[in-house]
Amino acid sequence: MLKNVIIFLTLLAACGAAAAQDREEGIPDNKQLVSAARTVHVESDSFYMKRENLESSLLGRAEFKAWDIRVTGRRDLADLLIRVKRVPFRNHFTYTVTDRRTETIVMAGKVDSLAGTVYGLIADEIVHKMKQFRGDPLANKSQPQNTQP
Repeated sequence: MLKNVIIFLTLLAACGAAAAQDREEGIPDNKQLVSAARTVHVESDSFYMKRENLESSLLGRAEFKAWDIRVTGRRDLADLLIRVKRVPFRNHFTYTVTDRRTETIVMAGKVDSLAGTVYGLIADEIVHKMKQFRGDPLANKSQPQNTQP
């Protein structure tokens, strides 16, 4: 009996040490999560905001191409999940961008849209916020090259 109690206490101490180590390491910050992302998955609960249109809008952004971020239809393969919801009977659309592995919300926002502009507005906001974390990949390309002999 005493032997079982000692084994139990030893296992309990080992589990406590492992949990403390996980807490010390913690979750990476938003910048690390967004910078490491290579794939996104889009979900929408609204008839007025089709996920395919937002995917197309994101893929059409030069920054998205420069970052080499891919859109996947498989939620389990995505690094970031983009969820869009529409406030009932309003033209307010809210979105969240979540790191799938840690379930950390790294970005969120709200856009107001009429006449089908919601895709572009959300894509613009997401790319703008991603630039704050990853930097502007087009900034170096837009500056003139200094060619001195």
